[in-house]
Amino acid sequence: MLGLQELFDEQIEKIFRSEKLAVRILEHDLKELKIELTDEQRTDLEEQFSKLRSGTLSFDFDDSQIEGTGLSEEEIKKKLKEAFEGLSHKLQKLLENIDETMQNVVDNLSDSVSESVLKTLEGRLTGMLEDQEDMYQNISDDIDAKWGQPLGLLQGLIVIADESAQRRVERVHENSEDDVVQDLLIRLHAKAIQISKEILTLLKYGLSNGAQARWRTLHEIAVIATFVSDHGSSVAEQYIEHEAIDTYKAAIQYNYYYARIGAEPISQEQIDSMKEDYETLLYKHGQSFRHDYGWAASALKIKRPTFKDIEASVELDHNRPYYRAASANVHGNPSGVLNNLGLLSEEDIILSGPSNIGLSTPAQSTIISLNVVTTMLLMHEATLDSIVIGKVISKYGRRAEDAFIEVESDLLGSMNK
Repeated sequence: MLGLQELFDEQIEKIFRSEKLAVRILEHDLKELKIELTDEQRTDLEEQFSKLRSGTLSFDFDDSQIEGTGLSEEEIKKKLKEAFEGLSHKLQKLLENIDETMQNVVDNLSDSVSESVLKTLEGRLTGMLEDQEDMYQNISDDIDAKWGQPLGLLQGLIVIADESAQRRVERVHENSEDDVVQDLLIRLHAKAIQISKEILTLLKYGLSNGAQARWRTLHEIAVIATFVSDHGSSVAEQYIEHEAIDTYKAAIQYNYYYARIGAEPISQEQIDSMKEDYETLLYKHGQSFRHDYGWAASALKIKRPTFKDIEASVELDHNRPYYRAASANVHGNPSGVLNNLGLLSEEDIILSGPSNIGLSTPAQSTIISLNVVTTMLLMHEATLDSIVIGKVISKYGRRAEDAFIEVESDLLGSMNK
């Protein structure tokens, strides 16, 4: 562990040692005499204060320091004696006004303290990273021992789905097919495969909440793929064209904030070109097209459709409770902060890392959504081969789901004994 709090406490303790404070007060009086202490002189005085018994301090100034005061040696000695005699009172006053003292310390020393702490942290970093790597490896080994079989089935499903899509792509290239729906479904499926692999990786490391958050996007892709499959080329074309709407909106937002993020603005020429495309599309499809899901407006006959409208139209809205829970993890809603898939419901623990609990829900959701996207692709202009593969994937997916349910049931049963 880094021991950050211990390092900070150590630095603060050093600052508030009596000898440190005494020298700091004395140094302030010396500055009024135009004497700047060297690091060596400061250290020497701190050592003298720490061993002070007789009430006597020895000052060793060089000629340039003495000459810089414009005073005689006798006058300097008198001033130093006054400073030393008033030191106890000033130290007591400083400690009585500790709030103001702390504020001054924070204001004046935070940079130097943070630099000192940073150097110490850097020295400990290698060991800390090794400890973290060991921890993650232990968690990964434990998850593999408990969840290895269903996780293997999930990985197998991803591979089968990916290879089935690759065969479809090869067929498209061989036949030079020009099908906007098929092209979009292939692209959506590729994205679904990528997200599924991300989810699998998160699950292997026990990061269930992160996996569920990524499933949220996978569910959106499943809904869109189904909607496009149901409504055909008109919706597919509008979905693709809507990218220009999103791009223009993003560019306007970017130029509003570019200075605050330390970036360069998009040129007005580029903005004007994007705006022209934006206005052309609104003229073509109507004002509803400017909204986030405007590409679905004409098919749904709703002026300002939402994702929920699209989801309900393809009868995938039964996943909304899971989608809402996943959204809480994405947006930092209270339920996402206060509830965690990696904990048992009765556990009052703040989880900041991996857990071997809670893998089943995001895994099952992933299996279902990936199968939906894959089925939409395989059933578009279906052949006997694609129908058979679709049924194989469906049966395989159910086995994978059952495997996750079985492990979760056994795991929770053993914990409740």
